[in-house]
Amino acid sequence: MSTALKATSSGGKVCLVGMGHNEMTVPLTPAAAREVDIFGVFRYRNTWPLCLEFLSSGKVDVKPLITHRFGFSQKEVEEAFETSAGGGNAIKVMFNL
Repeated sequence: MSTALKATSSGGKVCLVGMGHNEMTVPLTPAAAREVDIFGVFRYRNTWPLCLEFLSSGKVDVKPLITHRFGFSQKEVEEAFETSAGGGNAIKVMFNL
């Protein structure tokens, strides 16, 4: 949370995706002093139609985000999960079915 607040420009927004913890400590100085809004999204309500529109129209190109592709054999699936969990330069790991 604090990293996101520090990385957000003044007047920007930080979105918390998913459930998270029941209680969280929010560092108010980075948020309040620069008027950063914090909001939550659970289950991506009403986001799929807009996302699909952006993808189909070419407004958003996700191909550069796909950093790794794997087949679907047992060995390749294990390798894909290890790559994803290892961090590094893995952004989006995909399976070719």
